[in-house]
Amino acid sequence: MTPSNTQDFKTPNTHLTNCQISTPQTLSSTPEEDSLFPIFRRLVPLVSNGKIIHLNAGFMPPSNMVVGDAISRFCAEALYHESPKPLWKQDTEQLRSLLARYLQTEPSSLAFVRDTTEGLGSFMHGLRFEKGDNVVILDCEHPNQLYGWLSLRAKGLKVRLVPTMARAAKIGCIEAANANTFAPYVDSKTKAIGLSSVMFHSGQRNDVADVCAKFRPQGIHVLADLTQEVGFADVNIARLGVSAASFSMHKGLNTPTGIAVLYMDPEVVAELDPIPPLVGYGGIANMSEDAPLVEGPIEFHPTARRYEHTNMGWINVVCGRAFMEFYLDVMGPKNVENHLYGIGDHLRRTCAALGIEIIGPQNRKQHSPHLYVLRLRDDRWYGHLREAGVILTKLATGIRVSFGFYNNAADVDRLVDVLRAGIAQGIPLA
Repeated sequence: MTPSNTQDFKTPNTHLTNCQISTPQTLSSTPEEDSLFPIFRRLVPLVSNGKIIHLNAGFMPPSNMVVGDAISRFCAEALYHESPKPLWKQDTEQLRSLLARYLQTEPSSLAFVRDTTEGLGSFMHGLRFEKGDNVVILDCEHPNQLYGWLSLRAKGLKVRLVPTMARAAKIGCIEAANANTFAPYVDSKTKAIGLSSVMFHSGQRNDVADVCAKFRPQGIHVLADLTQEVGFADVNIARLGVSAASFSMHKGLNTPTGIAVLYMDPEVVAELDPIPPLVGYGGIANMSEDAPLVEGPIEFHPTARRYEHTNMGWINVVCGRAFMEFYLDVMGPKNVENHLYGIGDHLRRTCAALGIEIIGPQNRKQHSPHLYVLRLRDDRWYGHLREAGVILTKLATGIRVSFGFYNNAADVDRLVDVLRAGIAQGIPLA
């Protein structure tokens, strides 16, 4: 039996109605003055009960009631609807349009993939190069980029690593990358530059637009990993100017794991290998499900859609659509960015008072809104923090604190109390 209240793709989400907000209001950048974010915090049960201090959104945030309601809706449709798949296909296109609105691009330039690795790999394996050509990446790049490019060395592609870690050790600080960072390593044989917009190990916010402005006119592609920026900041992908980009939706966009997005500049698609790395009929333009046999040449979609599969994790689509509506129409990307920067500023002030260094650039333009690495490298710190109920990530560079929309200044104060107790116990600030 089909439920009479089955939600179609134009029905608003429950929590959007409950919040009674139709458009996002501009909020202060000071977290204590934000009147709406305490309400949003209540949608995240794991943090709203106050039992733990969750500072790990850069790894994966705790889920929220907006997503929880979407999962319930998906389960109801799966259980009671005689054919829910068409509904979920509608959700897919609605999600694509919401993402395009957020990124300020055309929906056709976006394809859904399983994860960031698949998205980046679709571009990498489509890149046409000759033996001896090279790509340039930072030596601290995320493994999704690093190993994707390194795997192509067997086919004759050279991978040049910009030695940023050695420079940081020499000058005593970590710098955000820009066009000048890459320039000494680029030559006439360079086919592409790969970089993350925000680095997972330091929070540095690289100047992707500057890299694109200098090198794309020279015929050099730029491939960006936006996973640590999307959902945490306002993003205009056209202004960045990248050839292609990919990002997972399970961090800043709070969707269950198993879905990511590939953006491809429409003009770049024509420059890549015309046959995608994986071929399914979802990428083929001149066919339909009821007539799968194509006589004559296969015509792939001329856009990013050629890299998309027909079936996907529908529950991720349903959840993604629900959260995107909440993110765009209730919270507002710029409001979230300002909220996170405000908490980050509070963290900087309180850590400075304790003598704890936060690595990476200090100014907002060159640093992520949400991701801050404390230079605490003694192994005892991580155990001390976890024992006190603080959830975060241990890296080689230090202890990573990463905020979500649900965090507030009180979380920072509680963290500082735990840090102060660790100092009193004699754990060194190193």
